[in-house]
Amino acid sequence: MTNYRLTDEQRRLKSAAREFAQEELLPIATRIERTGEPLPREVLALMAERGFMGLDIPVEYGGLGLDTLSCAIILEEVCAVWFSAGTYPVTLLTGPLLFAGTKEQQDKYLPKVANGELITAFALTETEAGSDAASIQTFAERDGDHWVINGRKIYITNGGRADLIVLFARTEKDAPRGGGISLFLIERETPGFLVGQTYETIAHTANPIAELVFDDCRVPNSCLMGMPGEGFRYIQVGFAKTRAIYGARCAGVAQGALDYALSYMQIREQFGQPLSSFQALRFRAAELAARIEAGRQLSYHAAVLAEDETPDAPTAASMAKMVASDVCTEVTQQAVQFLGGHGLTKDHPVERFYRETKLFQIGDGSSEMLRLLVSRHLNQQSQAGMSARLASD
Repeated sequence: MTNYRLTDEQRRLKSAAREFAQEELLPIATRIERTGEPLPREVLALMAERGFMGLDIPVEYGGLGLDTLSCAIILEEVCAVWFSAGTYPVTLLTGPLLFAGTKEQQDKYLPKVANGELITAFALTETEAGSDAASIQTFAERDGDHWVINGRKIYITNGGRADLIVLFARTEKDAPRGGGISLFLIERETPGFLVGQTYETIAHTANPIAELVFDDCRVPNSCLMGMPGEGFRYIQVGFAKTRAIYGARCAGVAQGALDYALSYMQIREQFGQPLSSFQALRFRAAELAARIEAGRQLSYHAAVLAEDETPDAPTAASMAKMVASDVCTEVTQQAVQFLGGHGLTKDHPVERFYRETKLFQIGDGSSEMLRLLVSRHLNQQSQAGMSARLASD
């Protein structure tokens, strides 16, 4: 494991994020999650005002310019109260745009993302291409100094209300697997772009999920991010960072659920004594706390590697999200169980935490896909080690 110690500034950020989440986000989350309405834009403005938006965006564009570990620490605290609010401070737009975008694109979009004015959506998933991103069929055809895009994207978070779409589209029909894919920046009012079905989901209604349709959507070449055919490579720049942060967000939800359940167990009495006095429940809580810490430390470790752009960063990030999302599912389920019948009611947030966790094992890389990536890395390491041993014999 990478050795690290939180700096005084990181501890300050963690404390400030916890205070903000508990005092200002919690009342809003309680109201919004009951009504099922989308997260209000005013919340993003509030988060920006308090210094919790554009965490990874450079200071010259109005962001905070924080390292990956600091971003993870902050969003862990935010998500301990409201996972949906943790979607916005770090997005999949920033990394690729800084890496491959033009100065004009960066100047146009990054300041508005940093101040909460611009909501973005990442349009990758299709009917036949979810975890298998290389199989996308949405196609962008070159027409002079424009591109004409046709295709459909499904299950796109905030797709129905995003101001800017980061679109994955194929630009070469006969390119090898993983090649011939490009990134486009599509503004909401672009002719030929429309929102299709809005999906009803068991959770995350604050960030509604929608189908996006591109019907002869014509955009200028200035909407292309980077070089044609290099989109798959560009997006890998951001995955190690965002998956490490996602793991920390899962740890935050798990910690929030366990903390609430433990507080409840202090005051809920059965058989003349509080639930917290029963050894079996205390032991179970201790086990869950240890599991949360394991997921947290894996995520912090992955965040450090992602910041340093080490070769092991993608695998570490996959491990972090895989473990932390599984732990979160276990913890939130047990939190409901700790509350008994009360845990099934909307009077307590643990039922929301429990419903939300299913996304964590599917979105931003399903648990199955992450296991595949990790196992592939292990196999490569094993083969390399065997080759080295054979060469030395």
